[in-house]
Amino acid sequence: MRSDPRVLGDLLLWSERVDVGDLTGDVEKRFTRDPSLPGCVVCKGDTVIGVLSRKQLFAALSKPFSRDLFIRRPLESLVDIDVIDTRPLRLPVNTDISIAVDQALSRDTAMHFEPVLVEGGQGPKLIEVDVMLRTQSGILKQAIRTKDDLIDQVQRSAQELRTTLESLEKTRDRLLQSEERLEAEVERRTLELAKTNAELIQKQNQIDEELTAARSLQQSILPDAFPDHEGYSGKAFMRAARMIGGDFYDVFPLEKDRVGVMVADVSGKGVPAALFMVLARTVLQDLALRGHSPGECVRRANEHLIARNPLWLFVTVIYGILDVRTGVFTFCNAGHIMPYVLRANGAVEVVSERASPLVGLIEQARFCDLKIVLEPGDGLMMVTDGVGECFNRDGEAFGETRLLDLIAAAGSRPLESLLDDLVTALDRFSDGIAASDDVTVLVLKHQGLADSVSRVNQGPRPGDGAVGSQLRRLR
Repeated sequence: MRSDPRVLGDLLLWSERVDVGDLTGDVEKRFTRDPSLPGCVVCKGDTVIGVLSRKQLFAALSKPFSRDLFIRRPLESLVDIDVIDTRPLRLPVNTDISIAVDQALSRDTAMHFEPVLVEGGQGPKLIEVDVMLRTQSGILKQAIRTKDDLIDQVQRSAQELRTTLESLEKTRDRLLQSEERLEAEVERRTLELAKTNAELIQKQNQIDEELTAARSLQQSILPDAFPDHEGYSGKAFMRAARMIGGDFYDVFPLEKDRVGVMVADVSGKGVPAALFMVLARTVLQDLALRGHSPGECVRRANEHLIARNPLWLFVTVIYGILDVRTGVFTFCNAGHIMPYVLRANGAVEVVSERASPLVGLIEQARFCDLKIVLEPGDGLMMVTDGVGECFNRDGEAFGETRLLDLIAAAGSRPLESLLDDLVTALDRFSDGIAASDDVTVLVLKHQGLADSVSRVNQGPRPGDGAVGSQLRRLR
């Protein structure tokens, strides 16, 4: 192993291989003879079948009757009982160690410390996750030592600065001895300062005017009202924490009585977030109007934004399509807060599935579609984290509980009124405290179409295993 390892090929790799035809008892003896052996690559001829770890083999043979059942059988008999990992984590030999650790620990908890199959070089080999973790720890320790060296350099520089300041103080004392020269210098500098301040004020006013114009342009990008349609209604609100922000929403009609809905939150604030917001909205809407599914639309947007992201910004987004005839809302959630489902009977539900990854950071990320079934009269509420992270003077966050209480108190009032109530509640709660993040809220009510009632009633219902079964009731 190299003294300064950076990739998997620099670490200790195990090349122990067994064939699926080998007896289980013979393989157990190999592990017994070499206690340090973490696992074996299981092959069928030249084809890699999977990975057999010491832990999995000994755990399987320790179960009642398992030893007598399998010890004289070939390894192939262990495949059906999942002792052999037929879908191990496969990584190239030149994979960065930190990336390998992240991928290993992103597996199911039970698989965190199972050996990883390293491919390339002289055939497939195995590496222990413990080895990768210890190596990564060593790399971090080296970084800490480097940081300590930098601190020492800063302290030496600070001492040099103190010495310089002492010299400046002596110079100041000498200058004070010449009062007339000092007064003339002060007067001259005062005039220069006044001129500089005037120039700064002028430039600041110009910046404020440009930011005000940018704010107006940003607001003009967002739709003032939802497209007019008998099958749905809604309202949206966005307020930036600064003059301009990174939140955005969009609503646009699609063919065949469908409507596209989008709510997103760009990382950061101010001008960089606003510019990235315009880029992200343009890319997402362009892809959405081409007829892609929400998951495919977000996947392609991720590819576009990664290629145009020098500041490593990212965006969380919900893009969904409501089919007004069936009431099915198909959406992709990329790292965003899940939408709240507001049932006509007053119940509040939320999707319990995990969100897809953030947009703009991970290449070749997978984005999946989720579905919610809405009855006529049901609605959706989508918010950015600026709602829950609205703080009052005591540093207390508004949080989800207050949001759910407000929704419950609204009863059967129109969703548009609920949005207005929420904005009022946030302003009252913050009591003038500057917002820490942009705030965006979008509400959408499914009203259905008169000629599609029969098709809605014949469609899938929540809980039947088709769509909507991933919902969890909150209230």
